[in-house]
Amino acid sequence: MQMTHSLHRAIRLVSLCAAVLLWAQYGLAADLFLDPAPEGTFSLIVIPDTQGYRGAGTKAQPKSTDEVTNVAFDTQTRWIVENLQPQRVVFVSHVGDIVDKNVPEQWAVARRCMDRLHGAVPYGIAPGNHDMAGDGNTALFQAQFGAARFADQPWYAGTFTSTGDPAISGNNANSCQLFSAGGLDFVILHLECNAPDDVLQWAEATLRQYASRRAIVTTHMDLGPLDAPKTNAEFITAPRGRMRWAKRHGAQGNSPQQLWDELWRKPPNLFLILSGDQSRPEAMHLVSQNDAGKPVHELMSDYGSAYWLRIYRFVPSRNRIQVLTVDARDGRRCAGTKSNPDPASHEFEIECDLGAPAAPAAP
Repeated sequence: MQMTHSLHRAIRLVSLCAAVLLWAQYGLAADLFLDPAPEGTFSLIVIPDTQGYRGAGTKAQPKSTDEVTNVAFDTQTRWIVENLQPQRVVFVSHVGDIVDKNVPEQWAVARRCMDRLHGAVPYGIAPGNHDMAGDGNTALFQAQFGAARFADQPWYAGTFTSTGDPAISGNNANSCQLFSAGGLDFVILHLECNAPDDVLQWAEATLRQYASRRAIVTTHMDLGPLDAPKTNAEFITAPRGRMRWAKRHGAQGNSPQQLWDELWRKPPNLFLILSGDQSRPEAMHLVSQNDAGKPVHELMSDYGSAYWLRIYRFVPSRNRIQVLTVDARDGRRCAGTKSNPDPASHEFEIECDLGAPAAPAAP
């Protein structure tokens, strides 16, 4: 019995030493945990790509016969529900690649994870390249997250209706949601990866319809290697920015640069574009000027199968958004990762017009 107790104590000591080394390596203090959102602020939470599936037929365990699970995804949605009040959460957005393989077993797990949010907080999902076939068929996504699921939600503002095969782009593969917080009104679009021209026409009309609201877009693919990498190394070493290549919808699919040229630069009320897709850099931020001369912030977060969540804490009184990244297991804030050790990639502030009076000019 004494030997067992000593062994357990030794294991705990080794675990503690490992944690200390991790904090030292990434400059992360042991007490760097997320504080509650102050009064007068509110939060939008982004769920990065949730591809950490385990069990039978998964990429991680192709020979397994175990039940399919996704512990990180389950932990993330649990954390969100438990922190709706402390973090003053008003909306949750999933940037896509909700599954790793487009198969019913993984979609059933994804549905159970997202069910935890249903009826608790407004949310939307932008299908990623893993969530559809090469031609853009999102039938399995639609079976779990079709428009009928959201029809009775007061914040749901509709979906693109395909004039052709409804499995292509239709039935909530491209959707619109509304929310209000802090005296501000928002419209947010969730668009599939490499949305084709007919979807962009719908998106433009929708943003025009809600021109009085501040506009946000979530789409899976935006920032990363400028051109399609030819080797794995180029995902890390190639020049980065708004991508000029596409993965889905064949010749009809629009690259992120085409999306910007054809639509994002035009609406004067669009100020925020959220995306995932690129787990090598994990996080990126680009600021561009739209046709009205206003800044548009493009923010990518993709932490692979890890537990990180991205939080956008709006501070209207300061015309600021605090960008925070938190571990859903314990609320620990991110001060760097192995792939991206720069703390400023994961936590920073952005300035945007949220309606606060301008500060008086210096005398």
